[in-house]
Amino acid sequence: MAEAFSAYHENLFQWIWEQVEFDCGGLQTDCGKSIAIGDVGKLNHGAGPDFLQARVFIDGLEWFGAVEIHKSSDDWFRHNHHLDPNFNNVILHVVYSDEEKRRAVTEAGSAIYTLTLKHRLHKSLQNLLEIKQSKQLPCGGHVSFINQNAFEKQIRIAHNHYFEYKVKELLNGYPAEKPLSVAWKWCLLTQIFSTLGIPGNREPMQQLCKLLPKSGVAVLSFAECIKEAGALAFEGSTLNWVYAGMRPASRPEKRVQQAAAICHSLLNLPLGEFFQSPEESWGKIVQGIPKQYRAGKGREQLLFTTNFLPALYLLGDLLHHDALSKSAKQYWMEGRQFVPHEIKKPFQQAGFRLGANAGKLGLAHQFKRFCSERNCHRCEVFKSAIRS
Repeated sequence: MAEAFSAYHENLFQWIWEQVEFDCGGLQTDCGKSIAIGDVGKLNHGAGPDFLQARVFIDGLEWFGAVEIHKSSDDWFRHNHHLDPNFNNVILHVVYSDEEKRRAVTEAGSAIYTLTLKHRLHKSLQNLLEIKQSKQLPCGGHVSFINQNAFEKQIRIAHNHYFEYKVKELLNGYPAEKPLSVAWKWCLLTQIFSTLGIPGNREPMQQLCKLLPKSGVAVLSFAECIKEAGALAFEGSTLNWVYAGMRPASRPEKRVQQAAAICHSLLNLPLGEFFQSPEESWGKIVQGIPKQYRAGKGREQLLFTTNFLPALYLLGDLLHHDALSKSAKQYWMEGRQFVPHEIKKPFQQAGFRLGANAGKLGLAHQFKRFCSERNCHRCEVFKSAIRS
């Protein structure tokens, strides 16, 4: 992928504190006082300090209270914690680096001891944290040992996680005010329109999908449906279409026709038809569409895998039809999917053997939402690497 990786999130440093992934021998505050950790505290998922009910010993004196975690000491002031009384009970400010040398102060006026972890981390973890922006995987070439078993386990986790992610996407667009049979079809269509908008027209395609129900498209003929979608999309439309860099097959006019064709076919298919095997019910949607309005084999496969299978799972869940949900999930987990070369390449360069994972969309999810977003602390490869 051409886009660079983002910097590490603060929750990685929270994980380092929570798991005590640093050398605890001879800990000292930045002002030279000894520290011993009795209890790192409980991670706070609400507002306020990161960890509550912590217990630490500073120069032999026992302290109870909260711990706040930051990448740098100056973040305390950038986040305005010095003005927030919710942080008055913080007993220790834990930071990755303290280049600014600014000691945290509470709203009540108390100075807080600072513990800096940068030179306390194990070398493999330190190397990973020092990578700023790179097109490589965070762990690629920066650890002494890559565990292939951990990698394969992580891709299985990511593959399952991606399915759950797609189901949640559908739920987020579920129009609960409509009857189930109608609501389910339209939340699926929203995702289909979005996918047909790749690479640059996801948003206008989603907006177009929202306009269609108001036009009475469900009762139109096939030709009328295609015409109505085109009119809504381009005649006096406020939709902002992207044309620059688009290949002929991805141009908005073509994608709108393809989306409208699927919309008409799906809306006119009785709900009972979706209780067959996934490939059979999907086949009934696309096989009746004239060739000139078909999206192409690769794009249709993407629609089937990333939109239709999660939607079938959701339908089974909504109707308590376990067999339907199970068949959709099984097809996702066991089926082979198309994964672009640009997704595979970084893993291959890092030294991983892809094997069966080369045909799993969990690989793409791993790249986008674990590696690129620096969610390393949730990754089995990362944990294996820093502890090997």
